[in-house]
Amino acid sequence: MTAGQTAGGGGHLVVAARGWLHPAWRGRYYPEDLPEDWRLAYFSNEFRAVVVPRELWPAVDAAEIERWVEDTHEEFQFFLEVADLRCGWADFAARLAPLARQIGGVLLRPLRVDADLAQLELSLQRARQLGPVAVILPPGLLPSETGRRRLADHGIEPPWPLDAERPSWAPCPLALAHTAETRRTPREWREVVENCLSFGVDSDTVLLMLEGEAPDIEALRVTMMIADMLPAAEALR
Repeated sequence: MTAGQTAGGGGHLVVAARGWLHPAWRGRYYPEDLPEDWRLAYFSNEFRAVVVPRELWPAVDAAEIERWVEDTHEEFQFFLEVADLRCGWADFAARLAPLARQIGGVLLRPLRVDADLAQLELSLQRARQLGPVAVILPPGLLPSETGRRRLADHGIEPPWPLDAERPSWAPCPLALAHTAETRRTPREWREVVENCLSFGVDSDTVLLMLEGEAPDIEALRVTMMIADMLPAAEALR
């Protein structure tokens, strides 16, 4: 049984931070004298996945992506957060070729989109060629019935913000839970992980993403540890 997988063989839970180059981590997590180029390798020695923020892509070329592969072990996963790339998916996919085996999924996070999500249709189709897809819509935007059908047709469920009610995911390749508020007790994180595991049992992967200016490293450690321990404890019952 893999870490973060339910005893019944259901959803595999992955805990990841959004980004690894947070300035606030220097001295608090990364050693003061650690070069920026070594931070991903340092991070991947402890954690198993990371979300690549959409803002990073303009500065990343194929050579940089090859360095990511060299700096991480083969089981380390990258979840790619991107804005709408309707005109550039072919170039984007070519750039990502060295990373193909380590792509855990694609998080489409458009800056703006219509309620019917028609403007996102091509990106949904292209993103699915790279891996399972989740969609985070702009704040305040509620998809129309047509938009919800579009997402359902692509096997995509709405993400779960942790401050909202419990998720009610239907079976899907990638279910997403995310929060920028990481000030929770271990007991509260356990409830979050239990919700992700129990409501994600029919999904191939459940991604729990901690975001914000500087996701709390201790929260990452705690949630990853709980995600490892809970299925093991369940299996012993």
